[in-house]
Amino acid sequence: MPIQGPKDTQPELLTQVHRYWHVLLGWKWTSGGFLTLVVLAAAVYSFLLPSIYTAHGTIWIEDDPNILPFEDVQTLGTGGNLQSHVRLLQSRSLAADVIEKMKLFENPSFVGRPKKGQSLPDPADPVFRESLVQGFLANLHVFAGDRSRLVDVTFSNGDPRLAADILNALFDGFIEMIVSKRYAASEKANEFLNEQIAGLRARIEQKEQELNEYGSSKDILPLTAAETPSVSRISQTNKALTDATLDRVNKFSIYNQLKAAPLGEIPEAPAGSLIQRLREEYIKLNREYTSRLATIRPEFPAMQRLKSDLDAATEALRAETENLIRSAYNDYQNALDKEQSLRRLLNSQKDEAYKASSSSVVYNSLRIELENQKALLESLSKRQSETDVSSRLKGLEALNVWIVDKADLPLRPASPNRKKNMLMAFLFGLVGGVGIVIGLEYLNQTVKTSKDILDSISAPLLGAIPAFEAESQRRGPIAEFKRIASVLRVKGERKPDRSSHRNAEQEKQLRTPSGAKLEKLKNEAAAEKIELIAVKEPRSIQAESYRSIRTTLLVSSPPGRIKTILFTSPLAREGKSSTISNMAIILAESGKRVVVVDSDLRKPKQSIIFGLSTGDSPGLTRYLSSTIEPEEIIRATDISNLHLITSGPLPATPIELLSSKRMDDLVSYLKRNFDFVLLDTPPVLAVSDALAMAPMVDTIILVARAGQTPIQALKQSKQKLDVHRLKCLGVILNGIDLIEQDGYYAREYYSYSKPE
Repeated sequence: MPIQGPKDTQPELLTQVHRYWHVLLGWKWTSGGFLTLVVLAAAVYSFLLPSIYTAHGTIWIEDDPNILPFEDVQTLGTGGNLQSHVRLLQSRSLAADVIEKMKLFENPSFVGRPKKGQSLPDPADPVFRESLVQGFLANLHVFAGDRSRLVDVTFSNGDPRLAADILNALFDGFIEMIVSKRYAASEKANEFLNEQIAGLRARIEQKEQELNEYGSSKDILPLTAAETPSVSRISQTNKALTDATLDRVNKFSIYNQLKAAPLGEIPEAPAGSLIQRLREEYIKLNREYTSRLATIRPEFPAMQRLKSDLDAATEALRAETENLIRSAYNDYQNALDKEQSLRRLLNSQKDEAYKASSSSVVYNSLRIELENQKALLESLSKRQSETDVSSRLKGLEALNVWIVDKADLPLRPASPNRKKNMLMAFLFGLVGGVGIVIGLEYLNQTVKTSKDILDSISAPLLGAIPAFEAESQRRGPIAEFKRIASVLRVKGERKPDRSSHRNAEQEKQLRTPSGAKLEKLKNEAAAEKIELIAVKEPRSIQAESYRSIRTTLLVSSPPGRIKTILFTSPLAREGKSSTISNMAIILAESGKRVVVVDSDLRKPKQSIIFGLSTGDSPGLTRYLSSTIEPEEIIRATDISNLHLITSGPLPATPIELLSSKRMDDLVSYLKRNFDFVLLDTPPVLAVSDALAMAPMVDTIILVARAGQTPIQALKQSKQKLDVHRLKCLGVILNGIDLIEQDGYYAREYYSYSKPE
C-alpha cells in the first residue's frame, strides 16, 4: 500500500494544478491587462531615457614601493592600504582638478545643454562648481577586491568619447597627486641640503686660501713636541663639531619632513607605534562613515555617533602628530645647541694657539679644520644626491601605481538596458498579475463549489449546472460567435411579438461585434440557451446535470411525499427561472405530470421562456382576484405532460394575493391533479413573497450561481427559512466550473462532440 501512495496522490495533484490554472484563466483579462500595462510602462521608460555610456579602466596599486633604497624615501610610506587609494580616487579635490584641466564646465555633454534663452552658468560660481563636483562623483564608481591589487574604475556619461577621456584624465591626475604627495618632503629636504652644501663649499674655498697664504708667509716648520697636544685637541674638537653639524642637518631635515607630511603620513613611524595605530583607526572610521553616508542621512543617531568617533580619532591623530613635530623640533634645537657649543670650544682653542704665537699650531689647526669641512661636504653631497634622485622621480609615474587598462571607448550604452528592463517588467508583470489574481480570488467571497455550500449553510447540494462559458472557451471564439448568432436568430423567430428594430440592431451588432457589446450578446445568448437546454440539447452536460437532480429528487423521499416545490434564490439573476423550466421538462420526460406556476408577480419570466403570451388566457393574478376555476388558467405547452400557469397582469400588492386563501386552495388543487408542482417565486432577500408561500408547499429549493452569489447572502437566505421553520431540501448551483467542482476528469468525461 505505501508504494501506491504517490500514484494515488497524482490525480489529486493534477486536479489542483488544473484548478489553479482555471482560476488564472478566469481572471486572464485582469492579469493580462496588468502584465501589458507593466511591459508598456517599462518600454516607454526604457525608450524615453537618454542613453548612458560607461567607460571602464583598471589600475594596479601596490602596498609599498620596493625599488627605492634610500632611507628618507622609504620612511615616507605610500599613504596606507588599498582603501586609502580608493578614497583618493573618489576625492573631491581630484574631481575638481579633472574638471578644471578638461574645462568640463564648458562642455554641454557634461553640464547639460541650457534651455532656450539661457546661457551656461558662471564657471566661477562656487555653487555651480560644487554641483559639477557632485555630478562628477555620482557618475564615478570604483571597485576594489578584497584579495586583489587591481582596482576597476568606471565613469558614465551620455557621450562615449567624453566618458573615456574623463576616466583617462582621472588616472593621470591620480598618479600626479600620489607622486606629488609622496615626494614633497624629499623636495624640501633637497632644497635645504643644496643651500647647506653651497655655503659649505664657499667656506672650504676660503679656508684653503687662508691656509695657503698662511703657510707661504710663515714658512711653516714641523710641529714640536710641545705643540702637538694643542693641535690634537683642536683636531678632536673640529671632528666633534663636524659630527654635530651633520646631526643638526639631519634633525632639521626630519623636522621639515614632519611639517610637510599630510595628516597621518609620518616618516619613520614604526609598525605598532601609537601614531600608526591612530592612523589605522582614523582610516577605518573615515571609510565606514563615508560608505554609510551614501545610504544613511548624517543626522541619524548612528551616523552622529560614528561622526563623533571619527572626529575624536582625527583629533587624537592630529595631537599625536603635533607631539612628534614638537619632539623633532626639540631634537633639532638640542643638536643646534651642541653644534654651537662645540664651535665656541673650537674657537677658544684656536685663540689659545694664536696667543702662543706658534705658526705651526695655527697652520695645522687651519689644515685640520679644512679637512673636517671637506668630510662634512662629502657627507652632505652624498645625502643630497640621494634626495635629488627621489625628487627627480616626480617626472616619472608613481612607483607603486600604474595603469593596467586605459579607459576603453564604450560601443553600447550601459543604460537603459532595454532587454533587461523588458525582461524584468515581463517577470514582474507576470508575478504581479498572478498575485493580483490570487488576491482577487481570495477576496471573491462567493459560492463556487459544493464545499462552500456545506461550510456556509450545512445544506446538501442537489446538483450543479455547468457554465456555458467553459464550453465556449473550449470550442473557440469563431464557433462561439456562430453559436451566438444562431441563438439570436432562433430567439427572433420564436418571438414575433418582439420589436423588429431590436432584431435588426442585434444583427448589426453581430456583424460588427466589439468590446462590451459582444460580451453582452454572449451573456444573453448563454442565458437564452440554458432556459430550454433539456429540449434543445438533450445530450449536453447541462441536460445531464438536470437529470441527475431529478434522480436525487425521486430517491430522496418516498413516492408522493414531495410534490409541491417552491424555487427561490437569495438574489436576482441567479438562474432560478431557467432551472425551474428545465427541471419541469426533465420531470415531464420521465412520464410525470408537471405544472409550472409562474408566481413571480414582480418580474415573471416563464411565459417568455415557453413562448406563451399572457394575454391569450387568464393567469394567476386573474384567478387570485376573481372566482374563476383553476382549470381555466392551466395551459398546455409544446412538451408532453408539461403545463404552465402564467403570472397574468402584474398586481400592485403581489404578497397580498400570494398569501391569500385562494392561493392555498390552488396549490392543494394542483397537488391532487399533478405529480409535481413547481412554483417560481422572487428572490427571498429582495421581497417576502417566497416566505409567504412557503407554508403551502412540501419543500423549498434554493438556487444560487457560482462565482456570483455571495456566501453571506446564501447564509442570510437560509437563516430566514430557519427562522420561519421552513424546510429547505437543498441547493442547486448554476454556472459551476467543472474543474473547480469535480476536477479535471469530470470535465474530460462530459466533453464530447454533438452528432451531426
